Order: sequence, then structure tokens, then C-alpha cells
Amino acid sequence: MTSAAAPREAQGGGYPPGGYGPPGGYGPPGGAPPGPGGYGPPSPPGAPPGGYGPPVPPYGAPYPPPVAGPGYGPPGPRDPEFKKRAQLWLIIAAASSVLCTCLIGVIGAYFCYAAMQASDQGNREDAENKLRWGKIITIVGLVVGVVLSIFSVIYAAKFAELVTSSLTS
Repeated sequence: MTSAAAPREAQGGGYPPGGYGPPGGYGPPGGAPPGPGGYGPPSPPGAPPGGYGPPVPPYGAPYPPPVAGPGYGPPGPRDPEFKKRAQLWLIIAAASSVLCTCLIGVIGAYFCYAAMQASDQGNREDAENKLRWGKIITIVGLVVGVVLSIFSVIYAAKFAELVTSSLTS
């Protein structure tokens, strides 16, 4: 190797033919013969230089509307029937949380609310999954609340019986 630039040139790197910039401009050290530049054929007269995107509107002009594709436009169709089911389960979850004094209903209510939000955004599959989990957690909360209420009543009855028996003896 005779120069520091030889390894880059051997790998396909280095300066393009004719150097950077206008012909005869800022080329590699030692100079290079002036040439067209090395970035492809020249553009036809009146056309923008090659490699650039479509022309941009002048400053202050509105942009053209985006091309339709995924992520553009309004969300998918909303299902009012689904939203009613989600609201019903939200009310059931809130009632189970308040009446059964079990905080599991709060988690179920959250999932039902999240299902309503996903439905409003048009994400049907996510809404169905969240409502399914909201129903499951609400039902588990109801069962746990009823079981705890039954045990509380039995325990209170036994405690009252114990207190009355100790007072009479």
C-alpha cells in the first residue's frame, strides 16, 4: 500500500469520479480529472435534480391530502350494541364493588371502561378482549363478595351467640 486512501478505494469507498461539488471543484488531494460527478446521469433540462422527492408546495401553501392507507381516516365502524353491553357490565362491576365491599369489582370496571374506549377508537378485537376480561373479573368479584358476606354473617352470628352466652353465665 502506498497511500492511506488505498484501503478505502479497494473496498469501493473513496471519492466519486470527478470529486465532490462542481466539476473541477473540491476533489481528492492531488486532483482528479473533471467529470460529471458520479451520482448518476444528469437530469433533463427543467426537471429537479435526480434523487429528490416530489416538489414541495411554496411556503404558506396548504399541503396536499395524504394518500389513503393504514392509519389514515376515521376509525372503523362503531357498534352501539357493544357499547351498551360494556356500559351494562361497567354498572354491574361498580355495583359489585360497592355492595359486596370487594375491590375486585373496581378492576372489572376498569376493563369495561377500557373496552368502551377501544370500541370508540374502532379497535374491535381489543375491545372484545377487554370486555371479556372485565366480565370474568366482575363475576369473580361478585362470587368472592357473596362468599365473604356469607362468612361475615355466620361469624357475626357466632360472635353474638358467644357474647350472649358469656353474659348469661
